[in-house]
Amino acid sequence: MICIVSCEHYPDDERIYHREIQTLVSNKINITYFSRSESDMDLSDQFVSHINYQKSRFSTDAYQKDLLRIFSENRPRILHIHEPDLLPLAKVVKELFNTKVIYDVHEDYPSLIQTFSRWGGIIKNLNGKIWLRKEKQFLEYVDEIIIASPAINNCGYIENGFIPIVLENFPSSTILPEVDFKLDRGNTIIYHGHIGPERGITELIESISMVAKRVNDVSLSLFGTFRTEQYKKNILSLIHQLGLNDHVEWRGHISHREIWDQLAKNAIGVIPFLDNPLTRLGTPTKLFEFMAAGCRIVASDLKPMKRYDVDGLSLVKPGNVIALADHLVKELNNKSVKELQINQRKIINEYNWESISIRSVSYTHLTLPTILLV
Repeated sequence: MICIVSCEHYPDDERIYHREIQTLVSNKINITYFSRSESDMDLSDQFVSHINYQKSRFSTDAYQKDLLRIFSENRPRILHIHEPDLLPLAKVVKELFNTKVIYDVHEDYPSLIQTFSRWGGIIKNLNGKIWLRKEKQFLEYVDEIIIASPAINNCGYIENGFIPIVLENFPSSTILPEVDFKLDRGNTIIYHGHIGPERGITELIESISMVAKRVNDVSLSLFGTFRTEQYKKNILSLIHQLGLNDHVEWRGHISHREIWDQLAKNAIGVIPFLDNPLTRLGTPTKLFEFMAAGCRIVASDLKPMKRYDVDGLSLVKPGNVIALADHLVKELNNKSVKELQINQRKIINEYNWESISIRSVSYTHLTLPTILLV
C-alpha cells in the first residue's frame, strides 16, 4: 500500500491531489489517500482510495492514532506525508513496519514560525532554531525529501545528508483555462489563497477604496479562507466602513477547477503580500496561475516575485497602499495583450508541472523500486 497523508490541507489541494497524486495515477499507480478537513468530498477513483477524517471529530493526535490502527492491519510500503505534524507518525510507522517515508516540505517552517509567532525579536529566531532541532530528530526516519521551492534548502536538509527533490508548484498544462485575449474583462481584480494580515489584505482593501474613486466600476473578488475568524470580522467590517460593499466581495473557498474559470474572467491578479520572513522566500503559486490565465499581475516587490521571468509584472513596495492603488489603476487602463500572451506561452513551454514532473515520474519508477521498496 502506498499512502499519501495530509492533516491540514483541503483534499483537493493543488499540489497534493491535482499535481502529485494525478502524476502517480497517470502512471497507473494505486494510492491510498488520507486527508483531514471539514470537507465532505470523496476523491476516490480507479487508482485512488480516498478517506477523509472530519477535523471537528479528529484532533491531529487522534487522526494519527487511527491511521496507526489501519496501518497495523494493512502495512504501507510507502508513507508520503505533507506536514511536519505527521513526523511522529512517520517515526512510529518506520520503527514498526520499516515503511519507506517521503517527507514533502511545502514551506520554510522556521520562516513560518517567525512570521506567525506571537513573540517578537530574539524569541522568534529562537523558536525557529528550536523547530529545526526538533525536526532533525525525526529526519533519521525519513528516506526522501521533496521541497516545493529551492529556497527551502536553507532548512539544512543537505547538511543532514539529503538531496531534496525540488518540485515547484507550477500549474499543470493539461488543465489550463481557455483564454480569449480579445475578451474585455472589465475593471476586475482577483485575489485567491489564504486571507490573513501577512498577505496584505487589509492594505489591498484600503487601496481599492482609492481605486474606486478613480475607476467607478472596479471590483475585487476574494477567494479563500480567512486565517482567523477575528481577521474575517475585521476585513468584512473594513469593507463596510469604507463603503466598498458594491466593489469588494468575499466568495469563500472554491474548488481547484472553479478557480481557473474565475481567473480567466478577471483582468488583474493581485499579490499584495507584506514583507516578512515567509514572503521573502516562497514564490506563490498564484503568480504562475495568473500567467496561465492571461491576467495582468500586480505584486509586492519581493525577491520571490523576481525569481522567474514574468513579462509586464507590476511591482509595488510592500504595504504601500497609495502605490498599490496607483499600480492597479495603471494596469486596469493597460489594454496591451502582448505580454499576457508571452506569459501564457512561458507556462505552456516552461513553467508547468509536466516539465518538472519527470523528476516525480523518475521518483516513482526509479527511486521507489530501487530505494524505497527494497
